[in-house]
Amino acid sequence: MPFRLTTSRQLKRISTLCLAAIVVALIVLAYLFTSPVADVKLPRTDLRLAVWMGVTWSMDEHAPEDIRDLADELLARKLDDAYIYVSYLRADDSFNLTYGQAKTFVSQIKRQAPGLRLLAWIGVPVSIKRADGTTSADRLASARIRERIALFSRFIVEELGFDGLHLNAEMIANGDPMYLQTLEQIRGYLPAEAFLSVTAHPLRMTKSVTALPYPTLAHHWSQDYLKQVAQRSDQIVLMAYDSGLLFPRDYLNWVTYQTAASQKALQDVAAELLVGLPTSEEWTPSHQTGAETIRIALNGLRAGISHRLDGIAIYPFWETDAKEWQLIDTSLGR
Repeated sequence: MPFRLTTSRQLKRISTLCLAAIVVALIVLAYLFTSPVADVKLPRTDLRLAVWMGVTWSMDEHAPEDIRDLADELLARKLDDAYIYVSYLRADDSFNLTYGQAKTFVSQIKRQAPGLRLLAWIGVPVSIKRADGTTSADRLASARIRERIALFSRFIVEELGFDGLHLNAEMIANGDPMYLQTLEQIRGYLPAEAFLSVTAHPLRMTKSVTALPYPTLAHHWSQDYLKQVAQRSDQIVLMAYDSGLLFPRDYLNWVTYQTAASQKALQDVAAELLVGLPTSEEWTPSHQTGAETIRIALNGLRAGISHRLDGIAIYPFWETDAKEWQLIDTSLGR
């Protein structure tokens, strides 16, 4: 009889512990998957607003009324910067010919929205596989490639009429000196008044802010390297998306960290600092659409913002719907 009583107590204790563990696990999961529902109001109302726009505007012919409608929308959104996708550096080291209508587009938009800063967005895949089967881990190590990028940058300003360049080079390894040389060469080729904007990879984590350990990858930058890139630019846009995070709460905390750490890194640098936020509807392993939403990103930004931040950039313009624009306008106090 005593043995049976002891066994019964043990089973009851085990059941209680299991139930408690389940309750705790459910609470933790509810916390991780819970996303903010209230509208976001940032403590700053002076932030710049930028958007990434598709290649159709530089590649395809558009009727004047279509350009006018677009200009009206950009003005209504009170946009400050527009990154117009123009081209990318192909595997054969030439720039894709997708800018046949760019000069006309820029001219028309500038007449309709003269206060908008128009920057030509160009892509530079750093690691590529060529048609002959060979690979290049870092094309920027080639002086010929660096000069080609610099020459094309000058072309899009002097010939196409853009106010400057928005360079998206991926993936740039942390500390890569060839990327710094590329920026210096671009600056040397651009007209003095041209504006140089660049994207930045997310920063390496120096403390734990997510439920699961967050990996450090080669293209996650240190704060010091972010500063070196910014010192060679007029504007740097930290891409606070494609985090690979599954949980909304983790993404919120990650954006908070990225916002705060980038501001700290650039507190004595003249370049504008923008944080890129997602409205993309495309699910990928690095962009979990249930976690990486504009509402969660704005909440994370609000928690990390200080006086150093100059603005936000929205990716992509063509997938941002009316509700998301309303949320963005509310957050900026517009």
